[in-house]
Amino acid sequence: MLKIFNLRKAAIYIALTSASSALLASSAWAQPTTTPGYGKTTLQDKTVCSFITGNNVNVRSGPGNHYKVITKLNRGDGVRATYRKGNWVAISARVYGYPPNETYKPLKGWISNAYINGCSEDQFDRWR
Repeated sequence: MLKIFNLRKAAIYIALTSASSALLASSAWAQPTTTPGYGKTTLQDKTVCSFITGNNVNVRSGPGNHYKVITKLNRGDGVRATYRKGNWVAISARVYGYPPNETYKPLKGWISNAYINGCSEDQFDRWR
């Protein structure tokens, strides 16, 4: 009887684990989300695909060296940039993955134009 109970307990555990895995996989929080104001279409329309050209590049809270460092990015990291002010480029999101499955994470900050290029040939020198 003890063996049957253990088998039953294991079967119940497996059933619950399978059910919870299926539930988690289908739940909204397990899927990539879009932050309001950062929808894929809106972000692509209002920003320029860009990438970082150096390692440990500071992302600052404003357009200048005296502003606080928010985070650091590395060579090849994708970002969405909006405009240039002097020698600084405003960014609005960090890009993860590749089209068509890329996702965006909001990241508002400024990068020196010496460390950022446009993704496409026609946009490559946009921030210079």
